[in-house]
Amino acid sequence: MSSFIVGTDLIDLLATVARRIRNGKMPDHYFDYEDTATAQSIGQALAHFNHVAVSDSDLEEYDEPEYTFTPVEEILSGPLEPRHLVQIYLAASCYNYQTGEDHPGWAYSLPWATVKAIRFWAATRLYGLEWPIVKLRGSSGHDWAGIEDAAWEWTREHGFPDLPIDSGSLDEDEVRQAISITERMAEQMLEVLGMTRVSLLARLVHARHPDGVYVLLKPVGGRFVSCAVVRESGQVIAEISSPEKTADGTEPADGDELQTLLENLDPGAANPAWTEFAPEDFPSHDDGVRAVDVAKASAWSPQMTRTRPANPEVIGPWTSHSMPWTGAVSV
Repeated sequence: MSSFIVGTDLIDLLATVARRIRNGKMPDHYFDYEDTATAQSIGQALAHFNHVAVSDSDLEEYDEPEYTFTPVEEILSGPLEPRHLVQIYLAASCYNYQTGEDHPGWAYSLPWATVKAIRFWAATRLYGLEWPIVKLRGSSGHDWAGIEDAAWEWTREHGFPDLPIDSGSLDEDEVRQAISITERMAEQMLEVLGMTRVSLLARLVHARHPDGVYVLLKPVGGRFVSCAVVRESGQVIAEISSPEKTADGTEPADGDELQTLLENLDPGAANPAWTEFAPEDFPSHDDGVRAVDVAKASAWSPQMTRTRPANPEVIGPWTSHSMPWTGAVSV
């Protein structure tokens, strides 16, 4: 890997950003511009490690001038725009590449932590500003818009000019594909969210009522207001109401977490939990009541990468409770 000694301006930029991150809990006009001790020590560590890494790489001893921190005032004096953040992101990438990736002392050093933090901080703010990621020119890769027009080894002469966005970086087919992928990801996330909430409900119910085999949930007005915990024999052993049902001041029997979770379950047919966790040989209900097998739902995990619990051949047989139904249960 190539490496070279980066300029003092680039070190100043990274040290200035590190100071701004350090003071990040304060509004801009509260920055203490005279407090340079921390920025000086960070900049000195960055400059020193860069010299050490290049000397070790080239097997040659280079003179190391004394470093004195000089803040890049534009980075401290006001809100940062994408033109600043993209350049900061690239400057941290430049230092990372030219200094440390192959050096044995790089990982977990102060310079390593500094550039990692700067890259994450800049990327987080670019995301927040909805700055686009585009296809790079002459490459199959993607990165922040304008990064190819920013300076690799930044100097004060480069400054922070506006960065152009190439409208052709993403053609129409790529945009359509991105929309399609995003929509599918959103659907998958909603499915996992729906199953996760039902699984957590089953686990909380099982912890409170170990002999409960099923949970019956009744929707009212598009959401669940109550549920019943049922033994294998069909006997209702507990009823749980959402916070709205206990607004008259009565003390809830099963705790706030379970009640709040009940209120936030998705009763819609698109929630895969109602089929994945449905008990076998269970009577159907026309009034929208959902039945959940506690064992199935409790055993499911969002971390599973295998076929969902509905397939017993993949993750083991499920205990099947054949429930002798004795009539309608008032939920």
